[in-house]
Amino acid sequence: MPLGELVDFLARRKVTGSLTCERGTVRKTVFLRDGAAVGAASTDPREFLGQLLINFGHLDEEQLGKAFRTQQETKVRLGKVLAMVGLVSPETVRDVLGIKIRETLLDVFRWDSGVFRVDEEPPPADDDGLSLAVPLAEILREAEFRTTAWDAFKSQFPSGAATLVVDEERIPPTAREGTVDGRLLFHATQGKSVDEIGLALHATEFHLYQRLYALARQGVIRAAAAPAGSPDAPAEMLEAAELVDRSRQLLLEGKSEEAEQAAARALALAPGAEAARQALSAAREAVAAPLRELISQRRVPVLRLSASEIGLLRLDAAEKYLLSRCDGRRDLVQIAQVAPLDELQVLKAFRRFVDAGVVELRSA
Repeated sequence: MPLGELVDFLARRKVTGSLTCERGTVRKTVFLRDGAAVGAASTDPREFLGQLLINFGHLDEEQLGKAFRTQQETKVRLGKVLAMVGLVSPETVRDVLGIKIRETLLDVFRWDSGVFRVDEEPPPADDDGLSLAVPLAEILREAEFRTTAWDAFKSQFPSGAATLVVDEERIPPTAREGTVDGRLLFHATQGKSVDEIGLALHATEFHLYQRLYALARQGVIRAAAAPAGSPDAPAEMLEAAELVDRSRQLLLEGKSEEAEQAAARALALAPGAEAARQALSAAREAVAAPLRELISQRRVPVLRLSASEIGLLRLDAAEKYLLSRCDGRRDLVQIAQVAPLDELQVLKAFRRFVDAGVVELRSA
């Protein structure tokens, strides 16, 4: 059943329960009451409440880090903590929670494969006074609009690896310092790629490309030619079951990262295969286990190379973002908490940095 038809069915039947969508390691759940979305959970860090609040300029990374520490002490949900300590008003938290709900489901409409499951267990009760309801019919209309919008966005910015050319004479007065557009243009003038700007702004893909497109329509920016690079290696033509077997064998041989890659390819080929999902979970756990020591020891990453030396390294957007957060003060826990990246991705990157002599981990 196509996702659009499923969402329409849930809206018309005024279903209470939850809709869970999975693809690879990404899992999104939208909680429903009487055909409206009343909450959402996602393993995609870009859709976390804290990341969205940073993106829209309501918080900075330092404030989010402090809020996380308060949350750990009080065991209260992040939105209530932020409102309680006065960092963000309850109205703003509620508005951004509405955006979180929409973005969690709207992103799924762009998937080319996935598994969808409906559960009729009632959603958890609201106990923090931040309740809201977003009709599924509204989200469905927005999904239809975004299909056309994405075609327009990608016609202007086909590659996230491209940098941007800024016409400073055309920058509007509204793009002042501290605004989303102002921050976007600042990073663009620093030579950052589209993907790097997205990480720096803690932005979801749609909100990033929406702003890029609006600025392009005003003649403020355009995409530079994407850097030349080697083409992606063709995927191995193996069946999902063969890849699962290979993943299990690699895991037995102690090659956990190779096992993770094989299982991830298997799950991409067969999104509903439970064997592939279990193989990926086992491989990721094997990769994560030795890295958790880095988190438990609260080690502080310190750069061992100068900025010019780091500039010569071949780094992707995520790696550049993480190195920019190594200020000698924040430990790995604090960096992982506020980064718009999966925790395992953060830990794997820092292990590479340490092995390559780029970063040294010191005791806090």
